[in-house]
Amino acid sequence: MRRTIRVLLCSLFLLAVPLGSGGKDAPMTLALLYGRVVDGNGGDPIESAAVIVRDTRIVAVGPVGGIPVPDDAEVLDVRGATILPGFINAHVHHGYDASNLRAWAQAGVTTVRDLGTQSRWAERSSGVFEDRDALNADVQNARLVAAGPIVTTVGGYGGYAVTSPEDARAKVDGLIDAGADVIKIAIEDDLQGRRWPMLTQEEMMAIVKTAHARGIRVAAHVSRSEHVRMALEAGVDDVNHMAVDRVSSDLLTRMVVRGMVWVPTLELWEGVSHRHGLSWNLWAASNLRRFVEAGGVVALGTDFDGYSTPFDLGMPFTEIRLMHEAGMTAMQIIQAATRNAAVVCGLGDSLGTIEPGKIADLLVVEGDPLTDLDAVGSVLLVIRDGVVIRDDR
Repeated sequence: MRRTIRVLLCSLFLLAVPLGSGGKDAPMTLALLYGRVVDGNGGDPIESAAVIVRDTRIVAVGPVGGIPVPDDAEVLDVRGATILPGFINAHVHHGYDASNLRAWAQAGVTTVRDLGTQSRWAERSSGVFEDRDALNADVQNARLVAAGPIVTTVGGYGGYAVTSPEDARAKVDGLIDAGADVIKIAIEDDLQGRRWPMLTQEEMMAIVKTAHARGIRVAAHVSRSEHVRMALEAGVDDVNHMAVDRVSSDLLTRMVVRGMVWVPTLELWEGVSHRHGLSWNLWAASNLRRFVEAGGVVALGTDFDGYSTPFDLGMPFTEIRLMHEAGMTAMQIIQAATRNAAVVCGLGDSLGTIEPGKIADLLVVEGDPLTDLDAVGSVLLVIRDGVVIRDDR
């Protein structure tokens, strides 16, 4: 019944979109036919499916034969392949690099969220958001979602200091006025013996309340369970980095009830642990497993270039492998990399799933990633904003 309703809605949506005559000023129409659709919502795949793209948007999705294919459509036969939403890496650094953005896009990671650019902010201030807009104008680049600098206290972890709740409100308003897509705060006081003063709980709450009043989400850097508790009580939307001490079951339950999203960055903790002989990667995997078992929502993010250890540029294979080893199913990982990551980017209404009305960011891979996650590396097609930017069929 659910699929019947969806196909009917897709057909009505498609019929409501003017198809034009196919002249030079007409929008481009693409029809991806005969592939398997894994739409990011977690439901059963649609076998032998059609996805119709008009200009920059998805206008219809359903079984071949169940929706009309416009006469002017360019048909892309993808039988035997799987059609996914474009992947999203919800925690990177050095996103203001066109070569990095191009590498992500070519791998099918069509959006990234840069969560801290201290040195660039010092040089360019609000101009970093102009740089973001210029990079986003090139459809060959992954879409860049940007926080700007990390908000902290004087001398704290990060680089954009506030001195009081009143100062926090003013500076967060200033970042949003400048163009920040998301606000990131630091909740950190001790990493490997390096110590920092922290924002007060009142300052955190002032930051979150100010951002939320402007429709902007707040992400937090954390490393331990106490930081997670503070983020939860402040009303933060997502926490970044899985805690490297045991998180209590009560705190996990409170996070799930609140709907707080966790961005684990397991690749970071794997690299740090191997370099310094720590067991943080084991704690991180255990906490992730328990969070997922409790019903928690996870978004994929790696902390690319956030530390001096190797990171995957492009498809985040290491993060995907570690999430799977921590007990996440292939479907849960795909949702983390698509729908859930779009939500933490503030783009859940326009990206992350294959549905009518959503922006046409699509990844087509050979094989079935639900049975073999390595298939996400067998890229056949990448579409960003309705434009084919890679075609290896």
